[in-house]
Amino acid sequence: MLLIVVITFALSFISGIVFAAGAMGGAFQAGADGVDEAQIQADMMHNMAGSLGTQAWIGVGISIIGLALLIASFVRRLRDAGLPVLIAVIPVITTIIACYASLAGVDDVRAAMMSDDAQALQDAAAAPGLGMVAYIGYLVVIVCGLIPSRNAD
Repeated sequence: MLLIVVITFALSFISGIVFAAGAMGGAFQAGADGVDEAQIQADMMHNMAGSLGTQAWIGVGISIIGLALLIASFVRRLRDAGLPVLIAVIPVITTIIACYASLAGVDDVRAAMMSDDAQALQDAAAAPGLGMVAYIGYLVVIVCGLIPSRNAD
């Protein structure tokens, strides 16, 4: 299960780097051309806002694939520990809620990025909302993973 989490994190990290690199390339070129720093920052926000929806959908896809792999391992772990397999529904529900929250928040974050209002962007980024509910599912997986197997001596 740890390998699945590491791979999911790595894929999310790589996708974030790819999208940030596009915005940074334009910023480096603008800096070399002598463009004002405030204008460079505004252009970067506009570039990143344009790809925000795509990045959110890629993140949801990675989460769903990681969830499918995690649930396969988690069900096996629940059976080994003698726990009801129905517990595996908790991470599924929390991940779906977090994915919905991620997609639902795209328009608000995009609007804040396009507004050139630093406070609005900070407020939009600081509002975790329902996205934090996924950690409940992770906590359930960790707690159930710590329970010894029935066959262990």
